Amino acid sequence: MKNAQSCIDLVEESEEKFRKIAENSLVGMYIYKEYFVYVNEAFCKMTGYTQEELLQMHPWDLVEQKDQEQFEKIVQRRINGEMFPVVHNESLLIKKNKDSLNVKISAETIHYKGSYAGIGIVIDISDIVKKNQIIKVLIQALSQSDDMVFITDIHGHIEYANHALLDIYGYSEEELVGKTPRIFSSKKHDKNFYKEIWQTVLDGKNYHQVIINKSKNGDLIYADTKITAVKDDRGKEIEYFAVTARDVTSRVLREKKFKELATIDPLTKIPNRYQLNQYFDEFIARTERTGNEFSVLMFDIDHFKRINDSYGHYVGDCVLQAFSQSIVDNIRVVDKFGRWGGEEFILLLDGADEHAAMEIGEKLNKIIANMNFDMFCSITVSIGVTKYRVGETKEKCIERADNALYAAKNLGRNRVVFN
Repeated sequence: MKNAQSCIDLVEESEEKFRKIAENSLVGMYIYKEYFVYVNEAFCKMTGYTQEELLQMHPWDLVEQKDQEQFEKIVQRRINGEMFPVVHNESLLIKKNKDSLNVKISAETIHYKGSYAGIGIVIDISDIVKKNQIIKVLIQALSQSDDMVFITDIHGHIEYANHALLDIYGYSEEELVGKTPRIFSSKKHDKNFYKEIWQTVLDGKNYHQVIINKSKNGDLIYADTKITAVKDDRGKEIEYFAVTARDVTSRVLREKKFKELATIDPLTKIPNRYQLNQYFDEFIARTERTGNEFSVLMFDIDHFKRINDSYGHYVGDCVLQAFSQSIVDNIRVVDKFGRWGGEEFILLLDGADEHAAMEIGEKLNKIIANMNFDMFCSITVSIGVTKYRVGETKEKCIERADNALYAAKNLGRNRVVFN
């Protein structure tokens, strides 16, 4: 009798410990036979039923109707003493308000109060399922997006690339995964450019810039790129970098073409009057700021109308082109030369005083005079020279150069005059 009583006491003690554990658990716990015989508070909260309501229900009453028959068979197997573990990684429980709840269920067969029963542990995975669904939708959206997307680890190794990126750059996913974005390098940017990118994103800041990349077949890709650091759940450590980019190659090339049309003379391919005015403003601003002097040379091709009238406009155009190229070939990169209008041209000489300007003017005058053409021997130019005076307007300086030019013409052309 004592042994029997000891066993009963041990069972009751174990059952009491189980209940204490179960009632303090955040996961749902239940024991069932034909009906639920025990449910903890967490399980009640999950389902929306009270403990009293659940103890009057069959376990299969909480699943979808289409699954009830199969679930009932599992219950019968357990209460008949069949031992088998079951894990349902993703199941649906139907709550009292008819909403569905995504759960993970682990179940076993046990001895309970003189007969077999089933015991189950239920974990609410609704948030996980929702996040996975969102991730699935995002991946599908990224996959179908016209924008290029790729994700790298903290070291810059590519882990994901969407279809748009693969199509535009011409790589397969296998060719990119594990590589770094250096595979897209066009050599159009220096090391400092990429150093700035890394410094920005490693500081946790977003980076946005048009980057000139190169496709697999060597085509240049202008990519309007945004790089974002993705941090861990605590928001502290960077785990990934997400890169989104839009192919703006057509737009950039179109803008370059428009800019060229707006600033380049279409015949001679040198800066036009608009661009020369901008250069002039820049020279003046630098001089006013630093005291760096500059001079202005204004050119006019002598008797140019006579060339047009005698040989035609095509020959006249060829003369303008040859003259322009000759000047470009004999000046420094820092100097700015352009077509002011008709057969008049302007040269801005950086850092040149009147003596240097006159010397360069004489040299260029001789170079032009020595040019030979098939239909006639040569051309000459008249050149007016002046030096910018601190504080004066651009218009005043140009007027003085223009007066010097006309003085050169009045003195017989083919000469250089300073004013």
